[in-house]
Amino acid sequence: MEEKIEKLFRALNIIAMNYLFDQKHNNIDDIKELVPQIEEFVLWFLEKNKFGIEEELYSQMQAYLLQVLEDILSALKQGDQVLLHDAVTYGLMDYLELFVELGQEEKENDNL
Repeated sequence: MEEKIEKLFRALNIIAMNYLFDQKHNNIDDIKELVPQIEEFVLWFLEKNKFGIEEELYSQMQAYLLQVLEDILSALKQGDQVLLHDAVTYGLMDYLELFVELGQEEKENDNL
C-alpha cells in the first residue's frame, strides 16, 4: 500500500503545484481520475489504527479525513476548483504525507 500512497501523493502534488505556480486552475478532471485511488486510501486508513495512537485521537483523525473526502466529492460535483484544491492540498495530502518518505531535498523545497 505504501507504493500506492506515494504514487497518489506525487500525482496530487503535481496537480497542486500546477494549480499554484502554473495557474492551471482547471484541476477537476485531473482529480476525478484519481478518485478511485483516493477512496482506496481513505478505506485503508479507516480500517484500523495504523499508528497505535489513542482511540479518541484516531477517531478525530477518521472524522476529519471523512470530511475531507466529502469536501473533495462536493467540490467535484459543484465544479468548485478552490474548495477542491484546498481539500486536496491542505487535507488529503497531509494524511498521505504521514506515510510517504520524502527525500531531504523535497522536504527543503517544501519549506520555500
